[in-house]
Amino acid sequence: MPTTTTTPTGPYPKPAPIHYLDLESKADRLIAKLPGHRRQTESLVREHGVSVLMMAMEGGDALREHSADGVVIVRVVRGHAVVAANGESFDVRPGEMVLMQPGVRHDLTAQEQTVVVLTVTGGDE
Repeated sequence: MPTTTTTPTGPYPKPAPIHYLDLESKADRLIAKLPGHRRQTESLVREHGVSVLMMAMEGGDALREHSADGVVIVRVVRGHAVVAANGESFDVRPGEMVLMQPGVRHDLTAQEQTVVVLTVTGGDE
């Protein structure tokens, strides 16, 4: 691993020129915390107008309809989620993502145990 790379730690990692994130090991840790809970989250990055959050969800758990002031990217790391936005539904599986412009109302439902990475750029932090 390059010496200029920082692996974030803590609730809001310190700004760094480069962040290296092992999403698989972070997903493993969040899934291990799921028993007895419907959802677990970890903030991965929050700097320069970018917020990145990893969320593990049990099947059937949902984020109710909402919107964000910035661009929203939902990327599935594991499992299967349905993202509904602007009257359309998207089945999102590992390796797939949905990008929504600021203000687009959307919701997300885990179809099975699912891990997603949510990125919001711009807007208010």
